[in-house]
Amino acid sequence: MYRVGLARGDKSYNTVKQALELIRDQITVPKDRPVLIKPNMVEPDVPLCATPVEAVYATLEFFAGLGIDRFIIAEGTALAGGETMRAFRDYGYLTLQEKFNVEFRNLHEDEKVVLEALNAHLDPVDIRLAKSLFTSYVVSVARMKTHVKVIATLSLKNIAIGAIHNPDRHSPPWHTIDPTQFSHLPRALNLSLARLAQALPIHLAVIDGVVGMEGNGPVKGTPVQSGVALAGTDALAVDLVGAELMGFDPRTIGYLWYLSRQRGLPREDVRVLGDDPTTCVTRYQPCDMLQELLAWWVPDWRNYLSGTYLRTPLS
Repeated sequence: MYRVGLARGDKSYNTVKQALELIRDQITVPKDRPVLIKPNMVEPDVPLCATPVEAVYATLEFFAGLGIDRFIIAEGTALAGGETMRAFRDYGYLTLQEKFNVEFRNLHEDEKVVLEALNAHLDPVDIRLAKSLFTSYVVSVARMKTHVKVIATLSLKNIAIGAIHNPDRHSPPWHTIDPTQFSHLPRALNLSLARLAQALPIHLAVIDGVVGMEGNGPVKGTPVQSGVALAGTDALAVDLVGAELMGFDPRTIGYLWYLSRQRGLPREDVRVLGDDPTTCVTRYQPCDMLQELLAWWVPDWRNYLSGTYLRTPLS
């Protein structure tokens, strides 16, 4: 039985801290790996698209209480020019160095490993990923948001898409659609996200839903006060509960369904600690394209998820 901490509140710092305390006994940080915290910052000029700095502060303070004294905060924004370090500055992240020993890292400038993803024809296409996410104790700290490509973006997608080198992730949504490149169309993208989630380690998942984004997220949505935070050592379990708290059936979100079936982890096998999830549901308005996003099903999906898709050996 997987356990997920759920807390209610109106401040990110307090609510995230409470959710983490609920699962404190599950967390063990190996001494030979740095703690890498990956927030979500799609763009540097839209505060609602970014993980609140207070949620990251609460996470850092929690780990400091466990004796961790060095951290990496890493992200790679989605703009063609990146501008990751400006996002850290403008969203107030650099102030975290006043209390914590933090290195800020632009994942687009990281050493790369290669993973086989899928194009629009479901044919293989290589994408480059940030190696730091494979060599660290990875903590995903995401804001709860709807999404114009996969319905909802939570802890798994925060790591999966954030890991991809900018030129490799941009084809369909940002430039002229090239069906031979990494695809953001529903069938291919949900399978690629499942591949990424199986390859990329996430050791702790934190979701700040105190103020989430609904509608045409992850950038053009509007704020919604849902007043919750989640934390757990199994990112899929956390995301299954997170989708439910947004008013979505997790079985309608392609990459969550694939991973749930692949692992044999239904929502019913996830135990929620803390607040009662049935009293914490806020029905998020989905994006305008919801009906087309539901066309993610691939009948022979197991054939696309049964291999080892990481092409770079990791020592």
